[in-house]
Formats: sequence, C-alpha cells, structure tokens
Amino acid sequence: MADRLDVASLAPGDRANAIRELSGSVVNGRAEVDLPSDPNRQQAYATTSALGSVKVSEIGWNVTRIRRTDAPVDGYMVPQILVSIREAGVSQFHQAGRHGVIRAGDLMVLDNAKPYEVLFHGPVRGVLVSVPTHILGLRPSLLDRITAGPLSSERPAVGATAAFFTRLARHRGAAGKADTALFAEPSVDLIRAVVTMVLYGDDLTRRLLNDTLLERVQEYVRLHLADPDLTAERIAAEHDVSVRWLYLTLSRAGITLGEWIRTQRLEECRRELASPVHQFMTIEAIAHRWGFAGASHFSRVFKAAYGVSPRDFRWGRSGLSPETKHPRQSTLDGPP
Repeated sequence: MADRLDVASLAPGDRANAIRELSGSVVNGRAEVDLPSDPNRQQAYATTSALGSVKVSEIGWNVTRIRRTDAPVDGYMVPQILVSIREAGVSQFHQAGRHGVIRAGDLMVLDNAKPYEVLFHGPVRGVLVSVPTHILGLRPSLLDRITAGPLSSERPAVGATAAFFTRLARHRGAAGKADTALFAEPSVDLIRAVVTMVLYGDDLTRRLLNDTLLERVQEYVRLHLADPDLTAERIAAEHDVSVRWLYLTLSRAGITLGEWIRTQRLEECRRELASPVHQFMTIEAIAHRWGFAGASHFSRVFKAAYGVSPRDFRWGRSGLSPETKHPRQSTLDGPP
C-alpha cells in the first residue's frame, strides 16, 4: 500500500505544515524546512511505498532548504541511510565536512541521524530511498566516507540502483503485496553495492550486483509483462549483462526465461478473465494486453496450462475455480 500526498489539494494556509510533516516522514526524523514565503507558490507531492524495512518515495517539491542540526537522536528519529536519486533539478548537499551538487541522473547518500543540510536550486523531482542503518549493517566510519558525495549513473552500481528504485517508484501498483516484500533484500544489497563501489572499486561491486541480478530481473519482468517486446536481449541490456550471463543466472535458479514469462502472463490473463471488472473485454483483447500476439496461440497455450479453454474458463462451464493459483507447466516450446 502506498501513501500519497499532494498539497495542491489543500488550502494555501495549510500547505506549509503539510510539507514539513511530509519532510519528516520521508527523511524519518525532524528537520528544519524552508519554503517559499508565498503559500500559493508552495508545492509538494509524494508517494511512499514500503518494501519490507525499506521505504521508496517519489517526491517533487519546491522547498528551498532542509537542515538537521546536531540535536541528539530522540524517540522520533529512526537512524536511516537515505539514498537520493535525482530526476530533475539541482540540489547541494552538506554532511560530515563533505559537500556536493547533484543533478539529473546523479545519486547521493545521507545519514539522517547526523547533521546535514540540503539546498535546493529551484523545484526538484526524484526518488528517495531509506533503509534502517542497523539493517544495512555497515560501520559508521565507512558511511562517513560516502555521504554527501555525488555519484554518477555512469558507474554500474549507481545506474543499476537508480534504475531499480525508479522503476519501483513508477510502477508501485503493478506488484502485489507479496511481490513487493520480496524487493526488500535486493534493495538493501544494491545500497551496499553503491557504498562498496566508492570504497573498494568496481570489481567487488560487480560481484555484489551479480548477487542481486536474479531478483532485479524478476522485478523488471513483472513490471513489463504487458510489453510485447520483452526479449532476453532487452532484459540483458537493461541490466548491463550479456544474454549468455542472463540465461546462466536464471538456469542456476531453475528458471527458463520464456516459460517463466509465459506463466506470469497467463496468470495475469487468468486473473482478468475471472474478474467481473474485465467482463466486457474480449478474450483477444486481454491476451493482447498481456503480450500474446494472437488469439489462437493464446487459446492453445492457456488450455495447455490450465486444462480448459479461455472461453470455458471465463464462463465457468469447466468448473475450474478462479482461486486456482498455479497452472500446470506448459510443454509448448513457442515464444512467451
């Protein structure tokens, strides 16, 4: 479940307090927030989703400064590592004697329990990821060496991390609650990979990225099931690996890419065929919506998987319960 807020729906006099509460929520602690003096110009929106212990917030606002002083950590403050991914706008970060400017495509890491200051040069838009410091499990001395330093998306770990979290923020409604919880562990691993990249170089980072490749590929496929061009070449390119390495990674987990994509698509088609919300959509339209090129091919694959035609399944003449969770493995060798 995602929490949403857009202060445009509030009266101008109520916006400042709402933005300050929003800031405290996304940075997981109290901080001073400076805003445009004219309430009619104050803008902010955010959507926050929980991935287990990790929070991902898509944010756009025109605050001018956020600052945490050296006040002690209290019961309201949960020590977190904040990963800011900038999509538009420019910000200047200061923490632990370090400072840097991030622009579109850059990434920045902050420790929310220590003093920091962020200056915004006009409206900004981006994604903010927070993970409890104790779950990240890295020594404070290591974190102090990375905070407030801009990281370019040209680095493999930064690019992979930015793409992963931006997709999650954009497609937060495409994954179910159970799937969303599965993203927590690769999320933490990717943040560790970013820290490792800065401290120890790219070779070790690539090994950490390989450790999360399976989860990231599965997440990517689930979010793009409806795309008809969801090929191995596209998936490999999105994750900066060769097609051969992609297939090898999946085979180690007992997954055949084409069969797995087809099974996921069939599950979505089965769900929509059983839903009264989609009762006026044709079977062909539902099949096409989830990446099947033709009705006859879809009908054959669906019957091979569930033992019943899509038409009979929809109208219940087979007696198959809509609650059936898993199709039998298809023996077809055609494309997904």
